Amino acid sequence: MHNSKRLWSIFGPVILAFVLILILFSLPISGNHSTTTEKRAAVSLSPVVFKNQSLKKQALNDKRVNFVPFFGSSELRRMDRFHPSVMAARYHNYTPFLFGSRGTQSLPQFFNINSMENSMTDQKAVYIISPQWFTKQGIMAPAFKYYNGSYANLTWLRHANPKSPYDRYVAKRLLSLIGSDGTVGAGARKIAAGQPLSSWDRTVINTRINLLAHEDALFSEFQINRNYEKHILPNINHLPKKYDYQKLYTQAEQIGKADSNNNRFHIRNAFYNRQVKPQIGKLAGSQAKFSYTASPEYGDLQVVLNQFKNTNSNVLFVIPPVNAKWEKFTGLNMKMYYRTVAKIKFQLHEQGFNHVLDLSHDGDKPAFMEDTIHIGWAGWVKFDRATNQFISTKQAQPRYRMNDQFLSKQWMNLNPTSRNLQNFKDQKLH
Repeated sequence: MHNSKRLWSIFGPVILAFVLILILFSLPISGNHSTTTEKRAAVSLSPVVFKNQSLKKQALNDKRVNFVPFFGSSELRRMDRFHPSVMAARYHNYTPFLFGSRGTQSLPQFFNINSMENSMTDQKAVYIISPQWFTKQGIMAPAFKYYNGSYANLTWLRHANPKSPYDRYVAKRLLSLIGSDGTVGAGARKIAAGQPLSSWDRTVINTRINLLAHEDALFSEFQINRNYEKHILPNINHLPKKYDYQKLYTQAEQIGKADSNNNRFHIRNAFYNRQVKPQIGKLAGSQAKFSYTASPEYGDLQVVLNQFKNTNSNVLFVIPPVNAKWEKFTGLNMKMYYRTVAKIKFQLHEQGFNHVLDLSHDGDKPAFMEDTIHIGWAGWVKFDRATNQFISTKQAQPRYRMNDQFLSKQWMNLNPTSRNLQNFKDQKLH
């Protein structure tokens, strides 16, 4: 008896905790988030929100608030009074739900979009494509793992089709970035090899998804930061009550010039003092050898486009510029940069993605760029006018024509001269 009590004192709490967890995760999933929570999540830009599913699905399905997904990366963190979330709160009948931060390139965005596929069907979206994503190695494994997780991977894996070139491509990319261990790795190996998942594989996947869905719903409101209270609400009243594009643009120029007057690059003063000035001597000519024309990122972009086709999403793509004074100082080859832009636009247009806002030539305009590569002030005003016009007016239903040649190594490594693009079109797309 004494031994039984002693064993219970040791293992009893563990057993009880395990039982409580089982009960907790077997309860029905509740996804009742308040509108305020949704709005806070929409501008959080937290990796927790990015990986969460219950909160963003509820928001995109919420009929009380017209949330529109804005996909991008670090530029979305530049929250001045002209940021699209502030402008929309002041003037427009929709609310941007921001998906992106430093490192959220096309592949993390693919898993993000795939995880809320049903919530995006026949909806509009904005997708910012930065040419700087298209480096020789593409997204780095640590960045991918930071913004991606088992829940998103398993959600994709559950429906992955080994006969689809897109799913086989995604499986190979997964293996290269997270390895072949565990449930995801084992399933990805099969899909990459063109083999179907077994019934046991699917049982394991569905069981894990069920547990992760409960965890997702239970902890979805944790770690939402205060961007909404700190950057959105206070800035709304700093904007004029009535929308006037020219007045807003002029005001943005004036504020931008005043906020970037301590350096020759017209970078925001605080950013220049903190990030640039201490190492200015090392940065001269530092980008002379950069190239974005050959990258696995073109294949990653292609699976995003295919996902938009699957949901019949109507998407405005935005290509931002670089700071013209900064690129001259660092030696960035702008002919290469514009060839990269041409390659991105070619991939979009050839498949029916015809809504493209190309800002790549605006990097020399006053107060258009907040820092070295991110738009702000006047840039946000122009961005907002285009996105609002796209979102608020009726658009023709897209007619996409996907071509898996854009998954090929030939395309990813193609030097996008005009002749090479035309030859690729003639030889591979017809």
